[in-house]
Amino acid sequence: MESKDADNATTSPQSEHQSEDEAEGGEYEGERKSDANFGGLEGSEQAQAAALPTYQIRPPLSEKFKPMSAKEVIHSVLSDQLSTRVYDPKEARKWCKEIADTIRDKVKDLKFKRYKYIVNVVMGEHRGAGVKMGTRCIWDAEADSYAHDNFLNESIFCVAAVYAVYYY
Repeated sequence: MESKDADNATTSPQSEHQSEDEAEGGEYEGERKSDANFGGLEGSEQAQAAALPTYQIRPPLSEKFKPMSAKEVIHSVLSDQLSTRVYDPKEARKWCKEIADTIRDKVKDLKFKRYKYIVNVVMGEHRGAGVKMGTRCIWDAEADSYAHDNFLNESIFCVAAVYAVYYY
């Protein structure tokens, strides 16, 4: 009987090695992770890969924002909206909002893919004094761009700018 108890009490180095593997990675003797059958998962992995979003760092040249197209839009909106008007400080705020909304909608109609737009319109009474306007932006110079134009008549000056920022 003692020999039976001695056989049961002793453990081989191989069984110690198995318990360490089981604790670490769940592998059993003779089985490796690479031998596991994942045949049923291949189709679902492909479906997941097809459903993942794609990330574009830069827009293709054909889809890049074209400032000259936007400048034409700005010019036409400013001349249409302001050519017959006389400056009125009570109405100027409303005019700026209407002009900005119209420019934004028409630039969106140009269908530049994956761009977000910021439209800034500054209007004031034209009295012959000079006005300087500056802007600073942190952006990707290869993908982002802007367009601007100004309008001037006897009583109104207006500067409109569209900033096109590529959405990654």
